[in-house]
Amino acid sequence: MITLIAISRLTSMKGNYRIMKNKRRNLNITKNRMRVALLLVLATSTIGFAPAFSTSAWASSGSYSINDVSGNYVWHAEGWDLGGTNGKQRVPLSAVGLVTYTPATGTFHVDLILRLDGTTFNNLRDGTYTVDTTGHGTMTWLSGSGNAKQIDFYIVNGGAELKWIDTDPPGTAVLSVSGTMTKQ
Repeated sequence: MITLIAISRLTSMKGNYRIMKNKRRNLNITKNRMRVALLLVLATSTIGFAPAFSTSAWASSGSYSINDVSGNYVWHAEGWDLGGTNGKQRVPLSAVGLVTYTPATGTFHVDLILRLDGTTFNNLRDGTYTVDTTGHGTMTWLSGSGNAKQIDFYIVNGGAELKWIDTDPPGTAVLSVSGTMTKQ
């Protein structure tokens, strides 16, 4: 209350009124200032509690499991690979397809339409996946040539999306690919 009284004394008033001359006017001003102060306290309290209810707070609480990634997701990716006439040039890569996750077995099946350096390929693969309590997951499989492949992802919007990046082991040809998988 001392702070509100001090603020009311510092605030200029319209006209040349003295504080004690018009008690009714002063009483209304004080009531309005109290209402504004209470609204500010309420708004600040509400803003302070908001992070506790956000989905990003869930990620740090350790609430995710492999069951949060299940069913069909639409895969979309863009990036760069090695190719060209000598196999050492950067060439564009893009993909779209369907991934089916089965949490009971920790496996997935993917059917992709892959576009690499202007050529379209159909890519069918099966592999395994894991999800930890922070919402971080990995997918691993073997490429058509037998190379180990891996991507790392994070669960977004309660499992409605997965944001991922290619994290193949060293020695593979992919330069950089990332994308989103959206729950179908």
